Amino acid sequence: MATAAQKRVNLAVSRVIPPVLLGAVVYASYAVTKPLCIDYLIHPQPSYNRSPRVGAGAAILVLHYVLLIPVITTYARLLYYVTWKPGYLPLGAERVQEEASKPSSKRHRRKRTMKKAGDAEKEARRQSDPEHGLDQNAGGKAFQLDSEGLERFYTKDVFVCQEDGRPPYCSSCCQFKTDRAHHCREVDRCVRKMDHFCPWVGGVVSETSLKFFIQFVVYTSFYCILVFIASVYFTAELRHNTGSVNPYWCVCIGLGGFFGLFTCGMTLSSLQLASLNLSTIENLNRGSAIWTLAVRVPEHLLERLWVSESPWAPPFRMVSYPAKPLSPPSSPPSSQTQIDAQPAEESTPDRHVFAILQTLPGENPFDLGSAWKNLRQVMGDSVAEWLLPLKQSPCADHTSLESAYALGPVVTRLKQEAGLEAAPPPPPPAERCEARNHRR
Repeated sequence: MATAAQKRVNLAVSRVIPPVLLGAVVYASYAVTKPLCIDYLIHPQPSYNRSPRVGAGAAILVLHYVLLIPVITTYARLLYYVTWKPGYLPLGAERVQEEASKPSSKRHRRKRTMKKAGDAEKEARRQSDPEHGLDQNAGGKAFQLDSEGLERFYTKDVFVCQEDGRPPYCSSCCQFKTDRAHHCREVDRCVRKMDHFCPWVGGVVSETSLKFFIQFVVYTSFYCILVFIASVYFTAELRHNTGSVNPYWCVCIGLGGFFGLFTCGMTLSSLQLASLNLSTIENLNRGSAIWTLAVRVPEHLLERLWVSESPWAPPFRMVSYPAKPLSPPSSPPSSQTQIDAQPAEESTPDRHVFAILQTLPGENPFDLGSAWKNLRQVMGDSVAEWLLPLKQSPCADHTSLESAYALGPVVTRLKQEAGLEAAPPPPPPAERCEARNHRR
């Protein structure tokens, strides 16, 4: 869990970095516009002793601002989602009560002025969360630790679970974790499909902001390449002709080279992971990761399962929902508890039975089978969605009843191996011969 000091540092970084980046962009824009394009190319100063090159100056200006506009708009869009819609999961009731019992920041500051120096360390342990509100920017209401909360999971056909069939649980947030959610140490919150904590935007890049992050680093890399090449070329030309250099252009070489290398690397890395339908967090152990999935058992198989004379024996472990609500040990079971705790053999209309299946090490159940399909999950389906920071990623839409995220061939294979889904029939002999001839 992140300490209060770490949270204050992260909050301070989120406030400092955007003005620093804005200052760098303003400086580069001024250096390219005035000293380079106007004073050197379009209307050369007498000290340069050169004829005007209006075409070159105008072309650089147009390219500069054509790239600058999407850089600013994508960064503004990214900053908005990272700040106001970061994709946090709501806190559980125990965590909310724990945070509510802590003193407010103002009260803590008043006490700190009255305490002696020896009490400062003791008082710092009760420092409140730097975020303004417990459920600020959280997506939806908290999941109850009973059948009502689990309903968010078992109403889907497939969800990520533990080996006993229950959803993963975060002991820090006191909350169930949805598919692909990860607890971020820097902000001490669970985040939906967290990619990484980015100090350049001062927050968590997740499913709500990854598309805008990719757009930002792509446009920024092109912008930095333009500034770097233009500054290097005309600095070399000026030094060859006059033996001097322009300090503005030299600074642009440093800024363009530094930020260009960084953004180009982030562009390649982000696009590679998006093409595999992986986040940065998931990529850390992608070669050995084993996903445990709860897959709904079809009704026609359940009918065979509950027949005593049926020869069919399921080759997998199962879990049945609704589960018995969790209640304090001291309180007697309520009538609602007895209603929800249905025997596994009893056939009820609201029964949800799931098979617990596991992937092989390194398999990704969310890989859709092709890089193009995976990229569309992040960037969108149209050219406009790829180029413009308008809509959120399709993967941020969790309204599908099949799963919170689109599932790929790995899940289809698991269903077929477990007998939950019929395998496709083999092609006729004529088609197989035609396919072999086509491969030849």
